[in-house]
Amino acid sequence: MATKETVECPVCREPPPVDQQLEEHLFADHSKRKLAKLIVAETTALTTDDISE
Repeated sequence: MATKETVECPVCREPPPVDQQLEEHLFADHSKRKLAKLIVAETTALTTDDISE
């Protein structure tokens, strides 16, 4: 029987409560600033050319 992997919050690295969706957790538990910082960090990591030769 296949099991579904637990969703982890990308901000606090904890799973949201079982009765709460990830979106609800992000909205209720994290400030706009924290969410903005996460998005900036992820975008920077994706766009930075840090390839070693």
